[in-house]
Amino acid sequence: MIFQSVDWTRIIIVFISQAFIIVLFFILAFKILKRKRNRSTITLSAFYILMAIGLMFNILFIIITPLGNKNILFIIYILASYLILFSFIFIVMFINIILKLEEIFTIKKIIGIIVIYGVLCSLLYFLPGGISFTLNWIPIYSLPLFIIISIFFTCFITVPTVHYSIRLYRVFKARNLKERLRLYLFGITLMMIVFYGGIYFITTSNELFKMLWSVFAFVTEIVAGLLVYYGLGRNL
Repeated sequence: MIFQSVDWTRIIIVFISQAFIIVLFFILAFKILKRKRNRSTITLSAFYILMAIGLMFNILFIIITPLGNKNILFIIYILASYLILFSFIFIVMFINIILKLEEIFTIKKIIGIIVIYGVLCSLLYFLPGGISFTLNWIPIYSLPLFIIISIFFTCFITVPTVHYSIRLYRVFKARNLKERLRLYLFGITLMMIVFYGGIYFITTSNELFKMLWSVFAFVTEIVAGLLVYYGLGRNL
């Protein structure tokens, strides 16, 4: 029977953690857009929404795993992973908008950067031998894929975010603005830690790390999402 092969522990963990984060991120995106709709609010909301949709696909992937359709499962898993990775480009674009670099980053350039980043993200998941699955359809990344994704994320997301964040911190003069920016930057830093840890989670076979990381990532992602919102998102 189908339900005899279901990993109920895995389903419960995913539903408790990721479903909560999905609802939270949609709420934060809604509150940001409800307050005002401009380039900055739409960009930051896109991060929350894409991240939430990526997590939704991850839940769907686990739900339909017992059906055993390899092609559908692979597509859904790739969509989940892709959207989560893709969402981070909007953090970089958001900081650029706050810095008011319109002359350098015009709308056409921003769209071009997002498209190029999106295409490069998609290519990562088709590295030969990069992704494999256990008999229960638990994904495993090869070490080369883990290294490539880590380098890619560092070059396109982490380094630009750090660079523009330092510039933004120097621009903000008021003490209350600097405090809000510190909250925002701490939240983004936590998000990145969760991402790096997440791809290592998929790569490693260390069960102790997986157990501890599941709890840490759940709490950290909630805290990070709230810090980003209360740092800058709420007052856009």
